[in-house]
Amino acid sequence: MNPSCEVFCAGNAVADVLARPVNGLTTPGGSQPLEEVALGPGGNGVNTAIALARLGVRVALAAPVGNDRLGEMLRQAVRAEGVGDSNMFTVKEARTSASVVLIESSGERRLLHFRGASAYFSVRHLNWDLVKGARVFHYASAFALPAFDGAPLEETLKRARELGCQTSVNVCWDQRGRWLSMLEPALAHTDFIFPNREEGKQLTGETEPAAIACRLRSLGVKTVIVKLGARGCYVESSEGAFTSPGFAVHPVDTTGAGDCFAAAFLAAICQGNSLPDAARFANAAGALATLGMGGGDSAPPRARVLKLLSESASSTGTLACN
Repeated sequence: MNPSCEVFCAGNAVADVLARPVNGLTTPGGSQPLEEVALGPGGNGVNTAIALARLGVRVALAAPVGNDRLGEMLRQAVRAEGVGDSNMFTVKEARTSASVVLIESSGERRLLHFRGASAYFSVRHLNWDLVKGARVFHYASAFALPAFDGAPLEETLKRARELGCQTSVNVCWDQRGRWLSMLEPALAHTDFIFPNREEGKQLTGETEPAAIACRLRSLGVKTVIVKLGARGCYVESSEGAFTSPGFAVHPVDTTGAGDCFAAAFLAAICQGNSLPDAARFANAAGALATLGMGGGDSAPPRARVLKLLSESASSTGTLACN
């Protein structure tokens, strides 16, 4: 096994400016009060890498930043968490990707996104010496990094498998509406995929988790994990299928909770857990990630996830957000 990392995580790095509560916007020229504003690390790659590190997994991150203060902020944030950052690189001709995150009172959010340096991230930037020997190669940002769309992602996952890694893909929203036509070539080389229910619907045309999973497995994915929001998740593999319920929480901000869920699932797999145990662990981590503001900043440490699991063993709480 690679001594430097158990999971190699490739994805975007985004500086998030978060504001809450924003249940609507005032008229032009007007003003409205906020309870909280924060600047923090975000992007699927950064969020997932930080969550993995907090769960006790050695992780290396490949992600682009711009040559600016936001890029340095993101570098410092991942270093502070113990994430290997030698494969983060600076795009001199671009500014760091950024999002303005408007969080409703319910915890749901809307994003205004500037792509920036993410447009320049491609397969040629990956350090394959770091990938070799890792347990998992995780692509955190399907559809968020245009240079990986289509054949490049297929080639990336195929090579990662040839180097001995299990492969996983986190699904983001495809603003261009290409969905399965763009992702399908990579699915034959994918061990784990993490769509939420709406993303699964867009990919397959199916609405029920079992049908979504069946379709994706027919295209070559070994294990499909459909995130079901407050209901937990649905998992299907060659070993069978099951629904894993979640945990009762009152979410503050759902930003990054899906990334944390995927990180926790992979952490459990790396630590030798079964699929049902991995799903339960991921539901707990995803629920806890909604209790703070921001993506990377709200990822829970392993001890906190284990505490929730222990407390829930004798409780009746069954809802979670991821």
